[in-house]
Amino acid sequence: MSEYSKEISIAIEIVKKASEITEWFKKSGFTIHKKQDKSPVSMADFASQIYIISKLKEIFPKDQIMAEENESDLIDDEAEKNIRDCFRDLNIIGITDLKNTLKYRGNPSNRHWNVDPIDGTIGFQKNLPYAIGICLIEKSDPKICAIAVPDYNERGLAIFVAELYQGAKASYGGSNFNAIHVSNQNDLQNASMCHSLHYDMPWVVKFAEKVGIKERIQIDSMKKFCMVADGSCDLYIKPITGFEANSWDFAPGELLVREAGGMITDLDEERLLFQNEKCILRAPGILSTNGILHEKVADIIRTSFFSIDS
Repeated sequence: MSEYSKEISIAIEIVKKASEITEWFKKSGFTIHKKQDKSPVSMADFASQIYIISKLKEIFPKDQIMAEENESDLIDDEAEKNIRDCFRDLNIIGITDLKNTLKYRGNPSNRHWNVDPIDGTIGFQKNLPYAIGICLIEKSDPKICAIAVPDYNERGLAIFVAELYQGAKASYGGSNFNAIHVSNQNDLQNASMCHSLHYDMPWVVKFAEKVGIKERIQIDSMKKFCMVADGSCDLYIKPITGFEANSWDFAPGELLVREAGGMITDLDEERLLFQNEKCILRAPGILSTNGILHEKVADIIRTSFFSIDS
């Protein structure tokens, strides 16, 4: 039994149930709203986060929680009814105050959970791939993660888990969890590359064209990290505007890729640094690979980055 076996077990059950919530909304219908930062959010995001926080609060009451959604004023009477209908249908009980649960963060602690209730809301809205991710961080160091991806590459619900120094595993379509590992691809021209569908920059495609990568998979969400981790894809390049991002977007995938034998750094090959709600970078982008290709890709990006129009 590993040090974090309880956390892993709970995390698996949480993301699995959260995926039932999001799929319920996908079938029943939902409305997209705009947050203050103009990014999209749905009641499925809120319902998923409310459930995740309620379970973490119940089981790990001393842990702090850092989650993406906090604009509870968007939960009007109709939205509250929809969320409660979902919880009733899925036999989720005991959550009485939806708005305060959504905003609950707990007290400051050395242990905190990063929560992304739906990563890829635009894709979710368009019936495209999305993911649900949670990660336990202690003193800025990711310890365990769990990521759920409904209908993963036509293999049903996939759940990916990792624990620091214990490797990464995945379950596809309800199967048992088995170890996963990154690919052994060493030829960049024959490599497959993931990149963002809705949040990309032109230089990423120009990079692929420059080095001759023909297989490019354009999707949103942390599913891209999962594909690198289980060898379905060889590298993933994510441009970032500025030098920091939200930690919940990258902490689960960062640990998963590393524990699957891959590498994940910023564009200067520096490890990602997680400080509370932020992921700190030294260069404006994230590179995730099978490890074999990492230095080669990073060298090309470093020498060409500023000469490529963004």
